[in-house]
Amino acid sequence: MRIFICEDDKEQRRKLEESILSILEIEDIGGEITLSTDSAQEILSYISEFKDRGVYFLDINIGGDVNGIQLAKQINEIDTKAIIVIITSHKDMSHLTFKYHIGAIDYIVKENFEEVSKRVKECIFVANEKIKSELEEDCFFIDKVDKIEKVKYDDILYFETCKKRFIALRTENSYIEFSGTLKELESQLDNRFIRCHKSYIINKLKVKSIDKKQRIITMEGGNKCYVSLLLLKKTIDSILV
Repeated sequence: MRIFICEDDKEQRRKLEESILSILEIEDIGGEITLSTDSAQEILSYISEFKDRGVYFLDINIGGDVNGIQLAKQINEIDTKAIIVIITSHKDMSHLTFKYHIGAIDYIVKENFEEVSKRVKECIFVANEKIKSELEEDCFFIDKVDKIEKVKYDDILYFETCKKRFIALRTENSYIEFSGTLKELESQLDNRFIRCHKSYIINKLKVKSIDKKQRIITMEGGNKCYVSLLLLKKTIDSILV
């Protein structure tokens, strides 16, 4: 979990940092304060360069050309899965979070820091569960006789038939065999995956090149798959979309 703080009051920023770090350590939640600043532009510059999901604690009055609500709106445009918490002294401005559709998970008023810390803890729990559940949703589960294996869809290069009623899943670093057929599997996969051959279903986001003459697809990492003449045009069109 990457946490960002934008707060113009140096002392309140320090207390918020200490509270968050304490919560992460005591509750054994994997995370870090990636950036803590009073500058909206510094946050925007960082997340524009290092694109990854973040949890953002934003004060409304941060000075400069933008306020915390406007910053949240700009963050959402860059980090589409951003988890935003507004922390402010202004209890009467909560309606702005709805007006600007920023999807904040909480609006915390800075009246009593003990209460603030409690609410921050609740927000970190909510963010952690949200991130964990979404990661699990975006995984392929392989149910074997002795264990269940989990592979991120983004790591999968392709599936191939390897023997009768058995499929192999290939990533850059692993090769896992399990029972099933590509026909059964095809209906379970989303549009990142396409059937390019009777023996292959590929992750089109992992395609490096296609040799149209030889009908060979080279995947990231150098692994190769075949594409049938019948499915060549459909495969190319799907990758180019």
